[in-house]
Amino acid sequence: MSTANSSARTVGVVDPFGGLAGDMFLGALLDLRDGEGQAMVEPQWLRGQLASLDLPDWQLEVEATSRRHLGCTKATFVVPDEEGHRHLPEIRARIEASALSPRAKAMADRSFCVLAEAEAAVHRIPVERVHFHEVGAADAILDICGVSAALDRLGVDELVCGALPGGSGTIRCAHGDMPAPAPAVVELLTDFVVQPGVGEGEMVTPTGAALLRAWGRPLRAGELAGTRALAGYGAGTRSSSIVRVSLMEPRAAAHANASQSQAGSDLLRDEVLVLETHLDDETPERLAWLSERLFELGAVDVAYAPLTMKKGRPGVALTALVPPSRREAAIACILRESAALGVRERVSARTVLARHSETVATPFGPVSIKRAGERYKIEHEDLARIARARGLSLQAVRDVLRGYIAAEIVAKVLGKQQAKAKAEGSPG
Repeated sequence: MSTANSSARTVGVVDPFGGLAGDMFLGALLDLRDGEGQAMVEPQWLRGQLASLDLPDWQLEVEATSRRHLGCTKATFVVPDEEGHRHLPEIRARIEASALSPRAKAMADRSFCVLAEAEAAVHRIPVERVHFHEVGAADAILDICGVSAALDRLGVDELVCGALPGGSGTIRCAHGDMPAPAPAVVELLTDFVVQPGVGEGEMVTPTGAALLRAWGRPLRAGELAGTRALAGYGAGTRSSSIVRVSLMEPRAAAHANASQSQAGSDLLRDEVLVLETHLDDETPERLAWLSERLFELGAVDVAYAPLTMKKGRPGVALTALVPPSRREAAIACILRESAALGVRERVSARTVLARHSETVATPFGPVSIKRAGERYKIEHEDLARIARARGLSLQAVRDVLRGYIAAEIVAKVLGKQQAKAKAEGSPG
C-alpha cells in the first residue's frame, strides 16, 4: 500500500481463524500481492536481511499451497539441529548487530523482551534467569525477525487482531506436557480475546503471541472500516492451520484525506502520544543518543527542557511525541536508553499544516521551496548555487527571490479560492 501520503495510515488486520504462529504470520506477509500481482515483500530481499543475523546454515523455503481450500503461502526455515539454549542477551545482541532497519530491530527486540517477561512471570523467576528452548532456536529467531522486517517494509503503522482460538488438550514442550494455550501464551495475550476450547491442540504459539504483543493490540468490535484492502494467507504445518493478514487504510482517514484534497485544505488532524519523564545524571551524549533512537522509531518530535529536581539538582524534562502505534517501542526505548524509572503518557489531538515541496519559476531559474500553508522556506542549496553563480551574497539572493515566490504563492491561493467559490456556486 502506498505510504506516500503522510496523513494516511496503513493498518494490518490479523484474522487468526486457523491459529497463529510465527511461520504462518510470515507466510501471510509473503503472500501479499499489489495491484499488479507482484509480491509486496520479496523472499530474496528477506533472505538478504536475515543473513545479517549470522545464524549458521539456514534456508528459507517459500511454497504456494492451500489450507481449507484457500490458496496460501507456506514459509519454512530449514535450520540444522542445535544443542543447548540461547539466553535473551545473546539474542538481543544478535538482533542489534544485524542489518535490519532500526524499526524492525526495535520490534524484534521487543518481541523477545515481552516473551522473556512472560516466561519469567509463569516460572516466577527473574527475567535474567530465563533461557529459551523452542523460541530460542534459530528458526524462531528467523520467524520473529522476518515478520518484523516484513511489517516494516510494508509500512504497517498499526496491527490489530481479532479473537484468537485457544485450542484444547495438551502441548508437548521442553518442560513436559502443558495445557493449551501454553502458560506463556496466556500471559502474552492478557489483553486479547481468546476463545477457550476452539481448535484442537496448540492454536497459538509463543512466537506468534510474542509478535502480536509487541506489534499489535486487540481489534475492538465495529471500530474499523477500511478501503483498499489487500489480503495474504499464511499456512501452518497442519492441514487446518491458516491465518489471514489484511492491509487497509481506515475509512475515516480515507474520507478525511479526500475531503481535504477536494477543499484544498491545508489543515491535517490526527492524534499523537505524548511521553514525558524527568531525567538526571545524564550526559549530553546519552541524551543525543536517546533522541536519535526515538526518531528512528518514528517519533514526531523529541525535546529536552532544563528543570530543578530533588535536593536542588539540575535535570532535564524529556517530551517525546510519537504515533500511538509506536507506544510500546518508544516506552521501551526510553526505559532502556536512559535512567528513567517510569514514563507518563497521554493521547493528544493535534492540528498541523500540511507540508510539501514544490518548485517555483524565478528570474534565476527554478528554485525549490518547502511550503506549509502560505509560509515557505527556500532550499539553502538553491540559494547557495545562485549566490555563487551570480557573485551575490546569500542575503541578497534571498531578498530578491522572496518577492517572486510570495507573488506566486498569493496567486495560487487566490486561484484556489476562486475555484472553490465557483464550485460552490455551481448548481448541484
